[in-house]
Amino acid sequence: MPTTARPPNVAQTDTVPSGHSSRRAVVAGGIGNFIEWYDYGVYAALSPVISSLFFPSESTVASTLSTFAVFGVGFVVRPLGGLFFGQLGDRRGRRTALAWALILVSASTLGMGLLPTYAAAGVAAPALLVLLRLLQGFSAGGEFTGSATVMTENAPVGRRGRVSSWQQFSVITGTLAGVLVVTAITNLGSADALENGGWRIPFLLSLPLGAIGFYIRFRMADTPHFQALREAGEVAERPAAEAVRTQRGAMFTAFFYTALPNIGFYTFLTYTPTFLHNEAGLSLGDAYLANVIGMTVYAALTLVMGRVSDRVGRRPILIAHAAVFFVSAIPIYLLMSHGSLWAALVAQLPAMLIMACYSGPGTAGLTELFPTRLRYSGMALPYNLSSAIFGGTAPFIATGLIAWLGTPLAPAFWAMAAAIPTLIVYLRMRETAFEPLRDR
Repeated sequence: MPTTARPPNVAQTDTVPSGHSSRRAVVAGGIGNFIEWYDYGVYAALSPVISSLFFPSESTVASTLSTFAVFGVGFVVRPLGGLFFGQLGDRRGRRTALAWALILVSASTLGMGLLPTYAAAGVAAPALLVLLRLLQGFSAGGEFTGSATVMTENAPVGRRGRVSSWQQFSVITGTLAGVLVVTAITNLGSADALENGGWRIPFLLSLPLGAIGFYIRFRMADTPHFQALREAGEVAERPAAEAVRTQRGAMFTAFFYTALPNIGFYTFLTYTPTFLHNEAGLSLGDAYLANVIGMTVYAALTLVMGRVSDRVGRRPILIAHAAVFFVSAIPIYLLMSHGSLWAALVAQLPAMLIMACYSGPGTAGLTELFPTRLRYSGMALPYNLSSAIFGGTAPFIATGLIAWLGTPLAPAFWAMAAAIPTLIVYLRMRETAFEPLRDR
């Protein structure tokens, strides 16, 4: 049974983060997330175009499956990236790890904008695409958990939900920015603008974004919690091995904690334009528009739910997320497959509210599971394994299930299956919103 009692051997630093350090952490942590998920948003939104340029086939399903298979490839190496950056962040500091993660993601995203297409380079084109997706996935393995750690460890007492919700906000707005750029090119250019080179523009924009982000991260200091640990000489020498040895329960919880949210994010958001275009028959412009409106609402609700979680706790909101997701997945997909823009918009609103019940308190609740000494490493491995298994495969599985079962409702079945273990984890986890962060 869950309990709010503080576990034994809990210690926390005497250094209290200030509001100023929180704001700097939000900007420094969020900029890399923004760029990382900007690319994910661009790739997913451009999937109908990428499938024709890099995986030409007489079958639309085959081309789409190939495109989302490459999308999923990037997730395969995320656990390795999490292991590398987690070790680096827990031993050398959060700033060092996040700076290198940002360099990798910016360079690989820029490279995608310079790729030759299948018509120009044959099989070398999709091979290079896979290579760059692997680099992006490796960097993402350290980006999400690193920025979550930085924001949470810089948050004042009683405001961790509010501050860390900006981490999810940067993920959502990064994805939104990617979709907006693609939408603008689609609606303002000619009918063939995307296929005739317009698809490169969103990827090339990562160069100035990355330069700004690196400058911001280079100037940031490590968190008060990590600095106190380092000054005390208690930084872990082998944090990943120590986390596996001492944090197995928390790591198991973290794995299923993010299972349903990963499926929800990569189906309700990144896969939505493809679903609305291929299954509901909407034009690409209308599909992108519905997605943009939904994500805008989602971003705003995330900040609201983060604040609410500081008042009522993480568990009640997380439990509502999983339970309501389970019962509403089929009605939402039924509405989205109706074939009209208005039906898609009506479906997006409840879907985004359900997702915000995770994205608001989710980052704080996840990071609070681990002590500062092992937080980056302990969180990185289970989170990235969960992302690889449930998130990276979500668009591929959704497309495959629709083709196999012959119904556009098929993605809802996968989400409902994942909701069960996630709900169990939420019901059993301890409430951490009202406790100080553990350092050791």
